[in-house]
Amino acid sequence: MDNAQRAGNLRKPDCAEPKPHAPYPYLSFVMSPLAAAILAALNPINPALAQESQQDRSLEEIIVTATRRETSLQDVPQSITAFSTADIQRQAFQKMEDYVKALPSMNLVNVMPGRNSVIMRGISTGSAEYRTDSQVAVYLDEQPMTSISQQVDVRMIDIARIEALPGPQGTLFGSSSQSGTLRIITNKPDHAGFSAQAEALVGTTKGGEESYDLNGWINFPLIEDKLALRVVGFTAVEGGYVDNILGSDLSGTGDNAAVVEEDWNDYETNGGRVQALWTISDDWDLTASFIAQNSKTTGTWESDPTLGDYKITRFFDEYREDDWYQTSMTLTGDLGFAELSLTAADFNRDINYEWDNMMYEQWRTATYGLYYPLYDTDYTNGTIFNWQGQERYSFEARLTSQGESRLQWMAGAFYESVYDWWFYGALNPVLTSTTAWEAAQYYAYWANYYGYDVQYPLPPTDIYYENNYDKEIKQTAVFGEVTFSLTNDWDVTGGIRWFEYDREQFDIYHFPKGLPVFGAWDTGGLTTSGGVANDTVLKFSTRYHLDDERMVYFTYSEGFRLGGNNSARAASSGLIPLAYGPDTLTNYEAGLKSEWLDNRLQLNVSLFYMEWDDIQINENPDGVPWWVRGTINAGKATSEGAEINGTWYVTDNLQLEGSLFFAEPEFAETVVTSDGGVIPEGATMPNSPERKYWAAVQYTVPDFGWVPGDLWFRYDTSYQSETYNGLGNALEQDPEGIVSSWNSANFQVGLELENEWDVSLMVRNVWDDRNANWLSNLGYGNAEYFSGGLVFDDPRFNRAISFQKPRTFSLTVRKSF
Repeated sequence: MDNAQRAGNLRKPDCAEPKPHAPYPYLSFVMSPLAAAILAALNPINPALAQESQQDRSLEEIIVTATRRETSLQDVPQSITAFSTADIQRQAFQKMEDYVKALPSMNLVNVMPGRNSVIMRGISTGSAEYRTDSQVAVYLDEQPMTSISQQVDVRMIDIARIEALPGPQGTLFGSSSQSGTLRIITNKPDHAGFSAQAEALVGTTKGGEESYDLNGWINFPLIEDKLALRVVGFTAVEGGYVDNILGSDLSGTGDNAAVVEEDWNDYETNGGRVQALWTISDDWDLTASFIAQNSKTTGTWESDPTLGDYKITRFFDEYREDDWYQTSMTLTGDLGFAELSLTAADFNRDINYEWDNMMYEQWRTATYGLYYPLYDTDYTNGTIFNWQGQERYSFEARLTSQGESRLQWMAGAFYESVYDWWFYGALNPVLTSTTAWEAAQYYAYWANYYGYDVQYPLPPTDIYYENNYDKEIKQTAVFGEVTFSLTNDWDVTGGIRWFEYDREQFDIYHFPKGLPVFGAWDTGGLTTSGGVANDTVLKFSTRYHLDDERMVYFTYSEGFRLGGNNSARAASSGLIPLAYGPDTLTNYEAGLKSEWLDNRLQLNVSLFYMEWDDIQINENPDGVPWWVRGTINAGKATSEGAEINGTWYVTDNLQLEGSLFFAEPEFAETVVTSDGGVIPEGATMPNSPERKYWAAVQYTVPDFGWVPGDLWFRYDTSYQSETYNGLGNALEQDPEGIVSSWNSANFQVGLELENEWDVSLMVRNVWDDRNANWLSNLGYGNAEYFSGGLVFDDPRFNRAISFQKPRTFSLTVRKSF
């Protein structure tokens, strides 16, 4: 089979199988056959039948579109992990937290649902970044929907495929794919006929509330072979398990009795999509889509270790709302020599939240109130709020060659306009009765007296602090890839992308509302930055098919984030540069993709070395005015390691899967920040595990007893090594800032009936482990600067931990039509 035939092999898989590895990485090749032998001993079967089973079972081919053309995963010269509709359903993936555990090169930091920071291959400067560009691109179908530190969490209902592409993907997916790309691809309408599925789930959490999930989809042709419609809907509520317990505030002047509640942290998600496929002619198709998802959380996912697991004391009924929708339209046409694809998409997202701010307000009053009356809110309580949005428009045109020529090519153009904004600040409902308000009126008087555009007296407000932020980025790019077959088994690929960014952003700061912050009375609290820049990234790869079942490859790829300008005001301090340069990521990857034992065993191995130069860090140095904030370039880091994926059908009934990741993500030279902080050479990058594995075993009992169907059992386990929680912890080599290593396991038992009914029982977090997803720095800030409750000799409020959900049982019933 030559390369043109391989590229054109579009046989659709029934399922895209993930990969095996035993729980202990260095014993993996021993443990897999050992596990098979143990299970065989525990479940004796006819040897002749076992031999026949092994001869008949083979893995389905996995088709992916990571290269923007349909290609067998085993033929793509780069590391890819893919899960299909069948995988998603079988492994009960509901949200990002579930499937990231099974992705070897990806790490997720999620303080709570919707606040997702995604890291690939350890390339990270922290999870709480909002002013630098994302390094991992997240795509829904053909549109990017990337948002650093708050990546969208698409509900996994009727999803065709998840594709994780570690390493720079800049030539095809742009700048936000500096360290990798995550693609979520929906199932599309089908002319073949009517089909549908309905699913109901009920569950309960140890020490918490009940949960439910109702979802379904329906596909039906409206006009035979011309027009088909696919409709998806879902509603889900995950019951809480964190208790907001009674307690006094730090000053001892009040308590939280009004908001005390058991199982406080509920999460509700509703949404769906409508997609239409119009076959205009034999050569032209038009697909239109509308997708929407609304979610709301109440309470907090954090625990205060001084109060016990899953317990916190907060003084406000916290909430977070996250609503988004995407509309898109794709026109595809067969031009004979090439396929033309035109896609236009519009993505809109709104996030609103309000959280308790008692600790910071009372700490600030105690620490600074005596010397700076503007900081003295008389030990009253307030909240943090944020109203945030994103509007994203994108257009892409792409030509992809067809046929069996030795020369295959692709060319495209891309345009995107992204507008981000937020209105962030602190509220205090009794602000106008505090010492801080008297001080604010005093400063407003003098600002007005000296001719600044400040109203006096200040109009009444409950906004103690506000930041209005606007950023608009327009991106234009052209890209292309060419693959040439040197022989039937050996080919080379070259790729290039030229891009230009036009970036404008501004901030307005008031403290309180109506009074520009000190040092910015002349600008009304306004700072601006921006600029236009362009660059080019390259890609080269080569692959050689040893035979029809084994391929080796080498890939070189580049990732990038554009540079820009900081505010002139910040630059005038001498600590922040006026301009900062791009940071670049260079990736070298070699691998083997292989099938063995008559395609019953699939094993893929990748070795990589990545070099990250001129790292962009956004900072506000300690001990300087608020407006000395900007992005700097700081040093170099590297990540080198390996990824291993595999799937093995030991028999028709026994399947082993797994993946392994190990790396050394570290700063390759000493980094000195603008305020003199030092990240030593060899320090591990924050939120970057050095080891990660996932392993699963599934056993099926066909035609189980008197039941007309198959009984199956599944167990999976995952592990992640310890990480630094943030850049500040890495900078200080702070042992208190380490998120400990963790294990997590799930167990399922199910029955697949012949009448298309399926029933399954699942236990998540089988061993009820207290795994931390995230922890705050001491006092929610720098330990030396912000000591929280310790100022009051109160051990509470000095470190918060977001734990994995306790052991959860759920029963799912599914009917297919």
